[in-house]
Amino acid sequence: MEITYDYYRIFYYVAMYKSFSKAAKVLMSNQPNITHFMNNLENQLGCKLLVRSNRGVTLTAEGEKLYQHVSVAYQHLHAAEAELAMERSMESGSITISASEIALHLLLLPILGRFHKQYPGVRLRLLNHSTPEAVESVKNGLADFAVVTTPLQAKKPLKSTSLMSFKEIADITGVSINTALGRMRYALLNLRKMAVKKELHLAIS
Repeated sequence: MEITYDYYRIFYYVAMYKSFSKAAKVLMSNQPNITHFMNNLENQLGCKLLVRSNRGVTLTAEGEKLYQHVSVAYQHLHAAEAELAMERSMESGSITISASEIALHLLLLPILGRFHKQYPGVRLRLLNHSTPEAVESVKNGLADFAVVTTPLQAKKPLKSTSLMSFKEIADITGVSINTALGRMRYALLNLRKMAVKKELHLAIS
C-alpha cells in the first residue's frame, strides 16, 4: 500500500489535537475511519506512532519525530495554498495606500509599476499624507496600509514592518542624518516642555 498525503494529513490532526474524535470532526470524517487510517500508517511504517487511552492520544518517540517533520511540511503546504488563494483574489478589486511624499517616491513608485503589470485588474488608490495622518487613515479604515519614512511605534491592533533603516533613507534622500536627528531631538525637547507646562506624563521609548 502506498502512503499518500491523506495519511500524513490525518496523522497531523490526530497528533495536534491528541484525539481521534476531534481530528475526525475537523476533517469531517468519523472516528472509525480515522482509526483505520492510523492503523494502516503504523503498519506501513513498521512502528508504533500513537498510544491510545481513555484520556486521549499520546505520541510515542517515533510519533513525535514524525510529527515534527509532518507539521513543518503541512505548514509549508498551507502557506502555499494561502498564497495561491491570495493571487486569485488579486485578480480584481482595489487597494488604498496612504504614503508620505518621500515614501511615495523612494519606495512605492518603483514597485507599483511592476505590481500593476502583474495585477492589471487591481485598481490602486494613493493618498498623500503625513505620518500621523497615514497612521490614522489605516486605523480608521480609509487605507489598507501606509508607507512612511518617519520612525514610529505602531500600537495594537496595527502592526509595523521596517523596510529601510532611518540611515538608509537619509543617505538616499541626501539629508544629513545628524541634521534629521537634530530636528527630531529639537521636536522632542519642545514636546517635553509642553508636557511639563501642561502637567502631562510623557513616555518616549
